[in-house]
Amino acid sequence: MKKNELAISTQNAPLELVFSRQYREQRIKHLDSPDKIIELLNYLYVLLNVKKDNQLNQIEESVLNGVILKNFGNFSTDEIKHAFRLGVAGELEIEMYNKLDSITFGKVLTAYKNYKAKKIKNFYNTNLTVVDKKLTNTEISEIENEFTEKCVLPYLEERKTMKEPKINWATYAIFNHFWQKKLIKLTQKEIETYKKDAEKYWQIDLKKRRLKGERVNLDELMIPKTARMYASCIALYHKFDQVLKHIKIEIKGCNSTIQNGSRTANSCG
Repeated sequence: MKKNELAISTQNAPLELVFSRQYREQRIKHLDSPDKIIELLNYLYVLLNVKKDNQLNQIEESVLNGVILKNFGNFSTDEIKHAFRLGVAGELEIEMYNKLDSITFGKVLTAYKNYKAKKIKNFYNTNLTVVDKKLTNTEISEIENEFTEKCVLPYLEERKTMKEPKINWATYAIFNHFWQKKLIKLTQKEIETYKKDAEKYWQIDLKKRRLKGERVNLDELMIPKTARMYASCIALYHKFDQVLKHIKIEIKGCNSTIQNGSRTANSCG
């Protein structure tokens, strides 16, 4: 994501653009387990007031899952919830019923795509000066503070009791943040070690997914992007203490210095 794009999403951009810019790592095609999709379907049952007797059986739900993965993998589950909320509110100008199936899903998301395209186009047409604007140092600082507060600090708290690496795309973003700041340094030997560890954790996750009922091939290979994510999350887990020695964070007018896993507030404005 370019910095000026991120600046747009944190200002007065429509929610549809925010989803496009900030949720790339949370898109359905990047999910490592079916839990989020199951949670999505349960949410939609409640939103659409689908009675228990009218909910999908196991075979129908499997078909719908296939439709979602194949046709709507570029959406996050949060954006799909947003689309259905718009449909229920009448914003998509389609008929909505108390049912959830592949046809309903396709109708809502197709209408939402058109709605989203119009909202984003209108935003760009009326905010070109914002799009082309070069970020000030203050704006850059605010963006970094927001990332630190919402992503880095929660990871810091979890890291205190973490027994093994937390592997997901959000953690990968934290690794990249510190890697670009040159606060994480890896030798070639360490890189190779983390790559091998990534394969081990991938196999563990495949078995977990199989136990949860997901149809996965235990011999399935990671694509390069996923392998990089796994290895980076493992590296962050092992190198985070090294990062903590150099972090000084300013959040909402407060200077916080993190040393050895503890956060101390020095001053607040």
